[in-house]
Amino acid sequence: MDTENLDNAPVLVAELDRLHADAAGAGIDGEIAVWKAATRLGVWFFINRGTDDAVVPYAVQPPGMAPVVCVYSCRERAAAAAAALGQGEDVVFGLLTPKALEYALALGERGGGGIVLDHPRIGLWTPMANVSRFGAWLVPQSAIRRVSADEA
Repeated sequence: MDTENLDNAPVLVAELDRLHADAAGAGIDGEIAVWKAATRLGVWFFINRGTDDAVVPYAVQPPGMAPVVCVYSCRERAAAAAAALGQGEDVVFGLLTPKALEYALALGERGGGGIVLDHPRIGLWTPMANVSRFGAWLVPQSAIRRVSADEA
């Protein structure tokens, strides 16, 4: 399936933001709620810092940790992060969430330490060991929508 013109329903992204705002006082349960909402998104977005032939997803590296791969809840947030890095929207790519989870786990096998959501806007991160559990929270892909030409 072509994900170039797909994005997540705004209501799902708004719910993610609401849960993140509530998570501050909720401890680990609040963080779990945010990650569950993230897995309900139809598509996760990444920023390619490599080439078309050798994709290297954008990651941050906190002191003393392995790289943490940045995932984005919508194309707009990924594009804004890419712009902050001095890149255009053409470096943003999306993967259906089940494939994105597989991709993240494969990056973990190659040394990735975790994933961070909507960096720097939300910035919630989790270690790769937790990402393998996210598959249980996946929902049918009916939560995604095709972007109209006016929105693209």
